[in-house]
Amino acid sequence: MKILWWNAPYNDVLHLSLVFAVVPWLYSYFNEQHRKQSYSMEQAVMLAWERVITQPTMLFRRVVIGINCNVDMVVTGTSLLERLNGTSTNRKDHEVIRNVNDLYESFAYFFSRGAAAERHISDPKMFQILAQFAGEPRHRPHHYIGGNAALMAQKIATSFPRTTTYLVGPIGPRSHVLLHPSIVRTNSTRIVKDELHVIIEYKQGEILDEYVAPASSRFITSHDQYSGSAVVIEMFFKAISQFNPDLVILAGVHLLQNQNKEMRMEKLRLIKRSLLQVKHNIPIHFQLGNMGNPDHVAEVLHRIVPHVDSLGLNEQELAFFSHVANGPYTDLYPVFPGAIHVYKVVEMLYWLLTKFGHDSTDPESKNYQYRLSRIHFHSLTFHLMVYKGTDWSNLASGLAAGAKVAARQSCKITNDLNTDNLELRISKAHLLDKEIGKRYVFEPQRPIASWMRNDVIFIYTPALICKFPTRTVGVDDAVSATGLIFSQFYRFSACKKLPDLPDLNFCEIFKMAFFKKHNFLDLLKQVWISGRATSSNRGGPAKWLDDAVTYADVQTSFVDPCTSLPYPEKELHRFLEKIPKIKKEANDKIVVKRSSSKKLDFSHIPIEEQVVVLFPGQGTQYVGMGKKVMNCDRAIDIYKEASEILQYDLLELCLEGPKSKLDQTVYAQPAIFVSSLAAWEKAKTENETLSVRTTDVAGFSVGEFAALVLSEVLSFEDALRLVKIRAEAMQQCSLRYHSGMITLRVNAATRLEDALEDAKAYAWEKDELPLCEVANYLFCGMKVIGASENCIDFLSSNQEKYVFQVVKRLDVNGAFHTTLMKDAANMLKNALKDVKINQQPRVNIYSNYTGKLYVYNEKQIREAIVKQVCSPVKWEQIQQLLHAKHQDFKFPTFMEVGPGKQLGAMLLKISKKAYKNYMSYPV
Repeated sequence: MKILWWNAPYNDVLHLSLVFAVVPWLYSYFNEQHRKQSYSMEQAVMLAWERVITQPTMLFRRVVIGINCNVDMVVTGTSLLERLNGTSTNRKDHEVIRNVNDLYESFAYFFSRGAAAERHISDPKMFQILAQFAGEPRHRPHHYIGGNAALMAQKIATSFPRTTTYLVGPIGPRSHVLLHPSIVRTNSTRIVKDELHVIIEYKQGEILDEYVAPASSRFITSHDQYSGSAVVIEMFFKAISQFNPDLVILAGVHLLQNQNKEMRMEKLRLIKRSLLQVKHNIPIHFQLGNMGNPDHVAEVLHRIVPHVDSLGLNEQELAFFSHVANGPYTDLYPVFPGAIHVYKVVEMLYWLLTKFGHDSTDPESKNYQYRLSRIHFHSLTFHLMVYKGTDWSNLASGLAAGAKVAARQSCKITNDLNTDNLELRISKAHLLDKEIGKRYVFEPQRPIASWMRNDVIFIYTPALICKFPTRTVGVDDAVSATGLIFSQFYRFSACKKLPDLPDLNFCEIFKMAFFKKHNFLDLLKQVWISGRATSSNRGGPAKWLDDAVTYADVQTSFVDPCTSLPYPEKELHRFLEKIPKIKKEANDKIVVKRSSSKKLDFSHIPIEEQVVVLFPGQGTQYVGMGKKVMNCDRAIDIYKEASEILQYDLLELCLEGPKSKLDQTVYAQPAIFVSSLAAWEKAKTENETLSVRTTDVAGFSVGEFAALVLSEVLSFEDALRLVKIRAEAMQQCSLRYHSGMITLRVNAATRLEDALEDAKAYAWEKDELPLCEVANYLFCGMKVIGASENCIDFLSSNQEKYVFQVVKRLDVNGAFHTTLMKDAANMLKNALKDVKINQQPRVNIYSNYTGKLYVYNEKQIREAIVKQVCSPVKWEQIQQLLHAKHQDFKFPTFMEVGPGKQLGAMLLKISKKAYKNYMSYPV
């Protein structure tokens, strides 16, 4: 009788080992569940934030911060107000405090709302008396480093030792001692006596006469003389060029409101002009402070906010922006802390980012020149991170880290589980976005919510409020600083010229990286952040000069003609004299020059006279193609020559069909190729200068072969034979499996990679080929997916889950430009061996495979032609390069030659201005 191995007597040790392994695991699992249930709501939120926080892979290493620094004298309670013996009992907001009664009324106004405020005392004697009274022992004064810029520098220096901080501001003897020793500071802005701010802090429930504070907050008074001075501003921007930072933080601009209008406007112009000269690969964060002058708020909003990349603000500042600029909910200002609805804040943030933020979709709009793409909003009860575009990442970590710092700093908590003094003041369920109906249901283990409206992404978390805060000053600045350092920033544009790099192949670079990791990361970073060019390099005169030039600049240019201006001198003369540029007559002699990069130079042809030819791809065919070229002998010859090579009457098929036959890949591709070139021949007969004015050519998919013929890289006969082989091979591959192509509309919230991988897994479970790949990049937000039938079904059924929209299914019978076509690529490669390649094209030609200009090397041309069959068509990248040809927003003529107008429709999505120069030449 056989004994099962499990019951064998010598397996006792195995039994025991399994028991000893399973029992601890079960104990650990159930103990962990019990431990989670034992957490309070506040502890669960703190731990949930900790799980979300991840360290950025690209840390900001060097930060320049300016422009305010002072010493805060903090006193607690309202006894100081009583000591001043004011006679008023009213509450009223004063933009500037001129006497004791103004101080009392302003303090009572914000005290009764529990709102933070900062006001300037115009009378130096009164401020001196206030500081003297505040310094009395009975008020228990404490001195800390103050000023938004200094507080943010202090936070970064103490919490992020790997980041070097450079502070520019009026630093006196005491503030010099209070600053963290690692903060780099400049001697050029040292002052003999510190700027002093007197801060009156009060707690929730504190009483002042008949008023009760609904929340803990503070009231700041100041009489600054140096913060916001022209010298400090100039030294701040000078430090940016000297220190070469990864991040710039601008704070303290709110202090300019205390100066007269002429001086204030002069300095705002100086700041704006200097901001416009900061490289676009260096992010600029603008930290707002409390303001009371609506004129100054409007000036800051229109002059400064659009020209920074990031913005930090609270509910008071946001509501004030909306109030002065006629935004949403203008009647909310001033706001009661903790009393504002989330959906109202969301509406104002959406308005702020869309009206004053960067818009990459329309180069003709003024928002295209703007930089703002990130807003970090923090209030007493909740925080929001709002952004658009792809420049910023890791923002959920920044939001969670900032919210956590707010709770820890206000209550001086050192342990995340010590949350006895913290509480949540939000409803369990509330509305987040009224426009799209987004609601929030609180879960302690998952407190963060995110959603998208159009191209703007929102990330939301409730905040933990300290019941008995030990200090309220500086919490906002700590939140913003922490959120910034945990964020990542880079700009990447495939259309821009990358920095000059060593002539190394990738293998050599990676070998170098193996030994010099940090140098390689720096190299990558230089490549990644080569984003939008600065305003002065966008072609044409600097449009900002009229608004940014200052009286001092103009005056200096007359007094000292040798003065070096921060912008080209010719721009100043343009501004002063308004002399129009004289256009040079174009040279009629067509001489094509080659640059060192092998890109053909047609600069001798005015940009508005240049022609860019676009050839369409499969899917544009229709019965009747060729009717419009029947009166052109050369076009008829093209069809006849093609029929001899193909061994069937192509013209008859194009004119009469049947459609079912014409739509087959094996016939459609040659028909589109030949018909497009026939239309080109007719176009040349109607416009004799068309050929010599054509500078660039590109074709979509099979249209690329027509482009290769026009550029004289391939002969017509060779190209047609290759198209015939290509079409037959692609149709043969498509018949092996049931597959197709669908168009998707995606956005920044789309989890496309996850969707493709999950679709493959679904197909695998159904015993089908797991094919699901991007086949075409059409334009921003629109992609074509080539996939098997089950993958297509999966994507169609899970649009909401992965946040995309299936626009339509294409009328093709295979997943072209995917790995399904590898055998077709190999067949084309074999056919290409005996074909002659011309390495000196007549015009610039763009590759579907690389999304860039062809490299005019025979080996690389062959490789690009072959790999195009089984690789995505990068039409979006090609369009961006073609769009970048404009000069002074003058565009060449974009001419679509062949059946259909699909390429023109995609050009319209890129630029309405460029589309005005679009024309279709049908066949």
